[in-house]
Amino acid sequence: MNITIDFMKLLTTGIVGNFTGGETEEEIMNLIGEPEIYTPERKSYPAFIIYGDLEFRFRKNRIETVVIALNDETINIPDNIEVKNFPGRNSLTIDVIKGILVEFGMSWELDRVMSDHYQVNYITDTGVHCAFDLEESGILTKIGIEYKFKANS
Repeated sequence: MNITIDFMKLLTTGIVGNFTGGETEEEIMNLIGEPEIYTPERKSYPAFIIYGDLEFRFRKNRIETVVIALNDETINIPDNIEVKNFPGRNSLTIDVIKGILVEFGMSWELDRVMSDHYQVNYITDTGVHCAFDLEESGILTKIGIEYKFKANS
């Protein structure tokens, strides 16, 4: 089964493909395949299932967070996952992302706890987390969604 993640839909709505936050570790592995990295849940941190630049975090065997790392111009993910509407990492600066959000009538807030002089983090009003590397001219380095945030909104 192929999975499509629409980057613009993720940014503007918090929707990551067909994932709802209710999936279990087993469902994700059956859907995508064997992960590159699997770390079981422990008392103080979640389980991690990692496929290249795509990371799932689980608590109590349910997706809690999905993160896409943007380390290169292309996204390293399994072949059965397609990312569409991804304009390329180098074009995704703080100002560009802010402009897209304004165009969609959205706002974001600075996450002061997760920001420092190396990176700045914002959370949109739909719960999307955006991390920007200040040493690379404010380019987007991670984008993700916390499903527990969406459940509480």
